[in-house]
Amino acid sequence: MNRNTITFVSMSAVFGLGAVFIAKNWLANNQELTEQQVNVVVSTVMIPTGTILEGKHLSLTVFPKSLVPEKAINKVEDVIGKVAKDHLYIGEVIRAERLATKGDGSSLASLISENMRAVSIRVNDVVGVAGFLLPGNHVDILNTFQANKKPNTEVILSNIKILAIDQSAANNKNKPQLVRAVTVEVDLEQAEILMNARSKGYLQLALRNPVDNNEVVIAKTKTKTKSSTALPSVTSAVQVTNKVQTKNYHRQKVELIRGITQESVNVDI
Repeated sequence: MNRNTITFVSMSAVFGLGAVFIAKNWLANNQELTEQQVNVVVSTVMIPTGTILEGKHLSLTVFPKSLVPEKAINKVEDVIGKVAKDHLYIGEVIRAERLATKGDGSSLASLISENMRAVSIRVNDVVGVAGFLLPGNHVDILNTFQANKKPNTEVILSNIKILAIDQSAANNKNKPQLVRAVTVEVDLEQAEILMNARSKGYLQLALRNPVDNNEVVIAKTKTKTKSSTALPSVTSAVQVTNKVQTKNYHRQKVELIRGITQESVNVDI
């Protein structure tokens, strides 16, 4: 062999070994990527709030492990029979915190948060915001009643969640719907306030913007403010009364002349 042949063979061997090394690394990287793929349950249709999930609502798809959100569910059988706590959109990854276990008798009981209660109130087209209320909306509740023979309106509850309208906990009808009853989610103290207000006067619901979380001053806070400012006024009145009682009087004589008659009269000043 001449020198050129030896050089060509050597270079071919080096290039061959390099190609093998590159191919091996490529296969190893692809294998790592394949191992990081995980199965995730997603929704295949729009799922309204309160829907009991079935196989037709779900499918299994593959996601890179790094892109899978926390508490994502990996098996379809773990989702079937659960209740959707919120509206689920097509292709949305199903997470545990968005689901509730189906309760006995109805799905509504499963939608109630811990330590909360569901209370229904009768409404009409005015109280129910002309039928624009949907499950999942939040409202402020106002109470109008007679006080000293004058109408008075107070905000008694704020940012209250609507669980259901009539007998439906689903919000798949995005159009005005006149209903006879609205079920709200409250704690026990709020339930007492609501029941007392209902017997006291007229209730009105005020629909909130979904992104509005501003606090509202409710009637209970207003009452405290009034009572705290009333004390100085009472104190001032007592002080004024004491001044009147301790005032010193001076007696002076006034001369009155009636025609040709003159008369002296004592006057306290």
